[in-house]
Amino acid sequence: MKKMKRFVTVLMILSLLAIGVFADDLRMVREDVPNKQVVGPDGIYMMLSNYNRNISRNDVQGYESELQVFTPEFKEDIKIFPNALVGIFVVKGDKIDSIIASATSVPEIPKDGYLIIGHGRASVGFMVQFEEGDKVSIRDYTPVTPAENKLKTIILLPNGEEVEIAGWNRGRCADEIVAYNSDYADKTYTNEWGKEIAVEDDEVIQVRAMGDTSECFIPKKGFVLSGHGIAAGLLAAMEGDLIELD
Repeated sequence: MKKMKRFVTVLMILSLLAIGVFADDLRMVREDVPNKQVVGPDGIYMMLSNYNRNISRNDVQGYESELQVFTPEFKEDIKIFPNALVGIFVVKGDKIDSIIASATSVPEIPKDGYLIIGHGRASVGFMVQFEEGDKVSIRDYTPVTPAENKLKTIILLPNGEEVEIAGWNRGRCADEIVAYNSDYADKTYTNEWGKEIAVEDDEVIQVRAMGDTSECFIPKKGFVLSGHGIAAGLLAAMEGDLIELD
C-alpha cells in the first residue's frame, strides 16, 4: 500500500512537471487575438495578443511573446508572469508617461489612459525601442493570416523536399520553424539564437544568420521563416533559392 501511494505521488509530481514543460503556447495560429496593434515612433508596431483580458495559461516563457492592453474598463486583477521578463508602459493620453522594466507588480490603470504589458520578446525585443514621452497608439487591422483550416503549413524546397512550419505569429520554441507575416509586427523581434529568411514573391530577400543581433524585417507582402536549432539547419539550405508554401 505504501508503494502504491508513493507511485501515485510520483505520478502526480511528473504530471505537474509536464504541465510546466508544455505550458508554452504551441498553437499553429492564434485565432483569439483582438486584431489590434500597438504602434510607436517611425511606424514600429506589434500585434496584441489580448485586449482587456488576462493570459489564460498558467505560465509564460521568456522566448514567447505576449502583448496586452488594459483600459480603465478592466476591473479584474491583472495577472503577470515576472519570470518572462515583463515590461509595462503607463500611457496617459497618447504618450508614455512611465516605463517599468522587469516588472514584478502592476500599477493602477490611469483614468485618462491605459497600460501596455509585454511578456517575453514583446517586452525585451519590441518595447525596449520606446522611451518615456513617446507617442503610442492602438490601431485595428484586417488580418492577412487565413483561418487555420486554410493556413499554409508546409515549405516546399526547390529539391522537392517538404519542411513543416510549427506555427504562425507566435514565440519560437526550440527546434521549431515559425512563420511571421505583417499581422505580427514590422520585425520578428526574436532573439539571435535562430536563423531567419525573409521571403517576398517566393524569393529570398534577406537572411539573418545565427548569432546576428540585428532585426529581420517582415515584408508587407511576404513572410519570414524563423528557425531554431535543428530547424535553423534546415533553413540554411534555402538561402538564395525560391521558397513556396503549401
